[in-house]
Amino acid sequence: METGSIIMILSFGIPVLIIIGIIWWIKSDFKKLSKWAQESKRRQAQAKPAKAKIISVSQGVQGGDISKMIFLTFEINDGFTAPYTASAGWFVDALHLNKIQEGSIIDVKVDADDPQKIYPAASWATYTEGYSSDLSVDKLRGR
Repeated sequence: METGSIIMILSFGIPVLIIIGIIWWIKSDFKKLSKWAQESKRRQAQAKPAKAKIISVSQGVQGGDISKMIFLTFEINDGFTAPYTASAGWFVDALHLNKIQEGSIIDVKVDADDPQKIYPAASWATYTEGYSSDLSVDKLRGR
């Protein structure tokens, strides 16, 4: 085989292999995310209803005009155990921000396996994981 033929085969073969590798990586990543999403939906469906008094609210730096990232600290009262404190990060519909003021009592769902995971019971908020309350606007301003 001539050198020119080898170079031509490599110049087309290597990019094709790289593209195949990237497609495989993306596909496997989507499978993991799909499993995580299904598990999260299952956990939220099995969560127990409770009442939560909002102790503190701070807005995160993430979010847009429609939904805002909000970090909440609650006093959870499920009627069966002693009230306790838990925190959560939710994306909240901007039209419903007035419902999450300090001192307000709202309906929530408590994870059956981890009582520190607090899910919203209303459709105007979405539970999220992986965001740190250290990225709240108040903490970034030093409050």
